[in-house]
Amino acid sequence: MPNYGFAIDLRKCIGCHACTIACKAEHQIPIGVNRCWVKTVEQGVFPATQRFFFPVLCNQCDEAPCARICPTNALFKRRDGIVDLDPDSCIGCRACMVACPYDQLFIDPNTHTAEKCNFCANRVENQLLPACVSVCPTECPIFGDLDDPASELARIAQRDALTVRKPEKGTIPKVFYLGAEESAIVPEIAVRPFIYKEGQVLLRPVGSPSPDRSRPGDARVDYDTPHVKPWGLDMALYLLTKGLATGTMLVSLLLPFAYGHRFPLTTAVGPAISLVFLAITAVVLIADLERPERFYYILIRPNWRSWMVWGAYFLAAQGAMTALWLGAIWLRFDSVLAFVLWPAVIVSLLTTCYTGFLFAQGLARDLWQGPGSTIDLLAQAIAEGAAALLIAAVVAPDLADARFVRALAMTLIGALLVHVAVIVLEHVLAPSPTRHHELATQAIRRGPFARLFWGGAVAAATFAIVLAALSTHVPAVLGIAAVCALAGSFAWEYIWVEAGQSVPLS
Repeated sequence: MPNYGFAIDLRKCIGCHACTIACKAEHQIPIGVNRCWVKTVEQGVFPATQRFFFPVLCNQCDEAPCARICPTNALFKRRDGIVDLDPDSCIGCRACMVACPYDQLFIDPNTHTAEKCNFCANRVENQLLPACVSVCPTECPIFGDLDDPASELARIAQRDALTVRKPEKGTIPKVFYLGAEESAIVPEIAVRPFIYKEGQVLLRPVGSPSPDRSRPGDARVDYDTPHVKPWGLDMALYLLTKGLATGTMLVSLLLPFAYGHRFPLTTAVGPAISLVFLAITAVVLIADLERPERFYYILIRPNWRSWMVWGAYFLAAQGAMTALWLGAIWLRFDSVLAFVLWPAVIVSLLTTCYTGFLFAQGLARDLWQGPGSTIDLLAQAIAEGAAALLIAAVVAPDLADARFVRALAMTLIGALLVHVAVIVLEHVLAPSPTRHHELATQAIRRGPFARLFWGGAVAAATFAIVLAALSTHVPAVLGIAAVCALAGSFAWEYIWVEAGQSVPLS
């Protein structure tokens, strides 16, 4: 079988956009989105300026992160190496957009399913060149079989110095560039002036490098067509509701076990709160899909490499265990509670922590990589669960005694201390491993997210810690501390989601 790839000679590209138009015409791509396009970068000061054209298309990665994260196998690798997409299997979760380090996937506004370049597989199957190759007036792109030593592409790959986009990601891309200017191929280099996109004047993403007035000749992006960010406030809301669901259950199960005594607050009220927020989480996740009517595909067409699939099953198991616990309470089957306790704890931990692994599959976003995120998600869930139970104890003081309420307050303090320590260590004190990560943390520390980070995430959590530590005997004040803890946690979840997507990929 062939192994198709591209070599693009940037020394020949004249920026005519014929490839973009041909692609749109071939595949009926709507206005506003593109499978391929030509990015333009300028550098220097007039009259000594240079302009670089950089055609952008799917890299057909040998280790495609989009196919790995897709929960329904809608993205798959063909025998000829082309990574294709089956729109009939797509649920519109946008996880593939989060995973692609090259910003090559988008949601088709007509079908509400994912779309991407597939090397014009429909033409290749009929021994035709891809549309972008057939129309290029300078024969800038070369298409062929990488495994055929007689092909022009294979000869170029052996003879010339080629560059690929983001080799450090380990995706093994099969689109190679000749004569690539670093400021064009590395999106974290060019500074952040305006982008001119199809009649619109836009700013690049907020995590882009900012212009330095002392260096007016720095490379700058003049034209680009980046796709919209995949996840937003809805994902932050999901993190909050899931944290409340799993954290409330964990604290309700484990704190009385350590304390040696159960109260109605943890036996019935806490699990009931958990089940309510678990239902809200499911509603948020389904409503967020571009094709919500297909939500069940994740269960009947699962891709077991995707943490989104594992998360769906963990959430279902969490709901089943919580319902079983509440049913045993209702029917007074105390023996069932002892049997359910540890399985419920394990499922709650899995449901809490899987999100860290899911976000880490978002290979495009360096801010989400590493084990610190999973540790922080667990700390936040425990803090949110303790806060929910503290609020319930303030509203109904007969549900638990004063000593147990103080134990809840200490749990809140401990979890918040871990949370604040993790985010400050990871995003303020520790050096960034990549330029992408550095730009994201700069946006958090002193960029557009700084006010919400310092005044919301850090200050609210710190205020909650101090308030809870000084007022362990005053339930009303503990309730205020709990509300501050939830506000600070949600502020950070919003920042983490948004800042992770604030750095340009194309």
